[in-house]
Amino acid sequence: MTPQTQRKILAHTAPFLKTLSWMFEPFYGGLGHVLTFHRVVTDIGEQRIHNHRTLEITSEHLERTILFFKNKGYSFYSLDELFDRLTLGGINEKFVVFTFDDGYRDNLTVAYPILKKYGVPFTIYITTCFPDRTAILWWYMLEDMLRAKNKVDFKWAGTQYSYPCHTQTEKEIAFDNIRRFITQLFSIESHDEMYRAVFGNFQSNLFAPVSEFALSWEDIRELRNDPLVTIGAHTVNHFPLKQLDDEALGNEIMGSKKIIETQTGLAVEHFAYPFGKATEASFREFEAVKSLGFKTAVTTRVGNVFAEHKNSLESLPRISINQVTEAAVLELQTSGMLPCLLNKGKRAVAH
Repeated sequence: MTPQTQRKILAHTAPFLKTLSWMFEPFYGGLGHVLTFHRVVTDIGEQRIHNHRTLEITSEHLERTILFFKNKGYSFYSLDELFDRLTLGGINEKFVVFTFDDGYRDNLTVAYPILKKYGVPFTIYITTCFPDRTAILWWYMLEDMLRAKNKVDFKWAGTQYSYPCHTQTEKEIAFDNIRRFITQLFSIESHDEMYRAVFGNFQSNLFAPVSEFALSWEDIRELRNDPLVTIGAHTVNHFPLKQLDDEALGNEIMGSKKIIETQTGLAVEHFAYPFGKATEASFREFEAVKSLGFKTAVTTRVGNVFAEHKNSLESLPRISINQVTEAAVLELQTSGMLPCLLNKGKRAVAH
């Protein structure tokens, strides 16, 4: 079953399932939630590969999400406030934290005016190769290639790879398989060569998408002047950290912190793992971030925040907001019903 199919099933069953979600709330609802966003756009438009349904929502969807929590009486925390209250034990109200990964320009042009309208504090985790314009946004290039072709063939390390992509379902499966290939076989020494093998002549300029989609340093300095905005670190190159040796791991994490601090003049105290599933970031990566003095670090593991997370601030869970995360699905997430099912009954997801 493809992720796209899973999301469709979730969207269709959520209105029924939410009638049962109250049973999970006392045990799995937690103290509050950290939300994950990527891009906020004015129009989703044409049919997309499923991965970008997890990366993009509309401006109207963002506003509905804010109002979902506002109407339920939630407090909107910054990450600094979450850190202070978790470590001091001062949380006596439901809270929500808004976070944005990578550093897309629409965070400024589309999301920021809406967040400012409602006075919502938020964090943008910057991958520094985005504003440096050295990022290879392979996930967008991969989507474009799969939409344009009926078959993708390439050879790597003596092995031939072939993916049919005539139908939307085949394109979805190909995306998942090629994403897994890139992240699991990644190495610093050969990543450019790997991208050229995968994309061939389809994309002659590997750096074209970053100029179109990413915040500039000037944009980031504009945002940092607003007390609603926290700028966090998201590595230098958005590499899968689990594939790096210890030295490269430290350079990616600490390098992004230092670059952002130099460019903005602000202390950077919060971090997000570039690939944050359980198979993509675990104990070694968590301990590295903890040793470098960050107040918090967030994963993409699905879960709500509990008091116990004060002992694992370097591996906080989040709730991903995507195109199917409307009110009924949000009820399943925030009540803890969906995290309970996904985490097999485990409550405080961390290490």
